Amino acid sequence: MNLSSFLSLIFLFLLIFVIFKKYNFFIDQANYSDHKKIGKENKNPLVIGGIYLILAILLFLPEKFFYVKIFSTLIFFLGILSDRNYLTNPKLRLFLQLIILFFLAYSENLIIRSISINFFDNLLEINLFNIIFTVFCLSILLNGSNFIDGLNGLVSGYYILVLSSLLFLIYYFNPSIEIANEEINLIKILICSLLIFFIFNLLGFVYLGDGGTYLISTVVAIILLKIYSDNMNISPYYVAALLWYPAFENLFSQIRRLYKNTSISIADRHHLHQLIFRYFSIKKILDKKYINTFTSILILIFNIPTFLLSTIYFYHTKILIGLILLNVFIYLMVYLFLSKNFIPKK
Repeated sequence: MNLSSFLSLIFLFLLIFVIFKKYNFFIDQANYSDHKKIGKENKNPLVIGGIYLILAILLFLPEKFFYVKIFSTLIFFLGILSDRNYLTNPKLRLFLQLIILFFLAYSENLIIRSISINFFDNLLEINLFNIIFTVFCLSILLNGSNFIDGLNGLVSGYYILVLSSLLFLIYYFNPSIEIANEEINLIKILICSLLIFFIFNLLGFVYLGDGGTYLISTVVAIILLKIYSDNMNISPYYVAALLWYPAFENLFSQIRRLYKNTSISIADRHHLHQLIFRYFSIKKILDKKYINTFTSILILIFNIPTFLLSTIYFYHTKILIGLILLNVFIYLMVYLFLSKNFIPKK
């Protein structure tokens, strides 16, 4: 990844932005999924994050990533169908996700080597079970990332931090990590692409959309699983610590649905980031137009110590589990406080 490649990514983004803005392509309107619209200002933003990222992946990645390109494109278009409300049935959408992710895991040999539980590790030695479990984890991450994509810069910023943590791991904390140069280049391309998008996303001019969140979470998961699989000294809980927030957001949302007997077809408007946004809005701590971005940055800052410590102790399973549990505990305590005061009583 050199300066010319970075400038090419900037040019690609600006080209897409100008063309789509001029011809009113992918303008965020009523026919887009509305479950993410939290305090959005009326700027008629473009839902081009996924389009930009998929073009960056297709244009800048070498042929080694052929299957990554194919399945990334499929998962992106599935997200576009969801964005445009052409695919409104959540069960069908989940089924198609699982099919795509299954063939992705199979073709790329994506596996979870161990979770440090003997009984479960024995099951993971069964290839089909391992693939099914891996697909389940990928689906949890993919949909969890989609759940947290309600604030400007939250998803793009989160994955910038994840990918940056990987670069720190490779260059500073453990240079002996086995990773191909092409994969390092992929990480750099994604970071640069996301940084360019992140700036415009923070300002509310562009959104990722379902296609973008599906795409970036899938590609980052592929990178993490490949690095983990190729390096025996990396704990599986390092990957879990980097991805804990979107994954737990999804799991906790499903637990709430089961507890309240709520249909999955009804959008959940009580995610943590939504409650934090509601808190700042009601308290009027900031001007309304800044609350969206402020909430996003606050959540990102909260995650930085976890990413840093996880990267330092990438090999230490007990410390990593402790970090995950600490984050979950803080999440639940904050959620409990906010839910008592800022979820309308029926």
